[in-house]
Amino acid sequence: MTSDEDFRSRVRKKTEKLREVEGACGICHGTLEAITEENGIVSAYERPDGILAVIKDDEGNVVGEGFDIVWSSAILAAEIDGKLVPERFEEKLREVLSGEEEIKAIADVYGYGRVVTPSVIALQYVKDLGGRTVIRRERIGVVARLFDRNDSLIAQSPISYCPTCAIIKAIVRNDELEDFVKEKLKNARNTGKIKFEECVENRYAAKGGAVKASILKGEKWLAKNVLGCCIAYSTTKAEIAAGFVPEESAKRFKAYCNLCPMKHCWMEKSMGAMGNIVLHRLSEIGMEIEVTSEGFIIAKIPGEGFVGRGTLCSLSALTNMLITSDGSKLLKPSPAKRFPNAEE
Repeated sequence: MTSDEDFRSRVRKKTEKLREVEGACGICHGTLEAITEENGIVSAYERPDGILAVIKDDEGNVVGEGFDIVWSSAILAAEIDGKLVPERFEEKLREVLSGEEEIKAIADVYGYGRVVTPSVIALQYVKDLGGRTVIRRERIGVVARLFDRNDSLIAQSPISYCPTCAIIKAIVRNDELEDFVKEKLKNARNTGKIKFEECVENRYAAKGGAVKASILKGEKWLAKNVLGCCIAYSTTKAEIAAGFVPEESAKRFKAYCNLCPMKHCWMEKSMGAMGNIVLHRLSEIGMEIEVTSEGFIIAKIPGEGFVGRGTLCSLSALTNMLITSDGSKLLKPSPAKRFPNAEE
């Protein structure tokens, strides 16, 4: 048995405990944690068309590579390539990865792995039309649907890694919306482009559900072990620490962290896993989750009064919704089963 095969088997053994209900994002983060425990190295690099992710084993050998539209899904692609994810989910997880033409279309809108900004513009576009954007858990991923004021479908995404990925994939399926977003971003600052030109490396480690991101330029650490609740948010915080993010944006992210109660009741699962579990249940009981942007990402259930605030992603907003709401009213628990000696 070679060293990389041994590394793979050790990582995969740890990931077998992950559950489908945690979704693609949760499984990706759980696998990252297993890689970290086995002393592997996970890196991601901005490229014009998206993100290149590389996974090395505990001896520095490359065991997986992946390319996708954002850091997280690129890392998932590398985890799949390295056969590190649970074997029973491998084919399902492939469904959420982006195709080559899709990657190029999204890069043509903005590029360099930046998906939040165009997605927020699309959310505002739909809102200004008097329409709505809704997300739903489907299979192991998420689907986004954008509607106009007459409830006619503007665009629908395929099954995607996360809600933000789903929204940007919906954008490139409607020419008018795509042109609108592209025009809005024509002269916009792109942090990913700056990082690409600086030839930096994003490096990740995960433990207890949280992620530490570092940014290196050659041998120099521009930011080291910056803690966040997921790959995307820890990267953003590392970009702030490294001086890549304007001060106003940094203040907005800090304001969110100040308000987030999760840091006091962390459950040692990634934000993506927890958000996916909430989304899975809401989809299961037929709840419609509407997503908007009001400074932060907002998830709400129309007519029910449930609202959650997130950072870069609706999954964090759904986790926030759960812990700031009456959970029994939100998730509508099913009747207890196999309860001993308690006939009704």
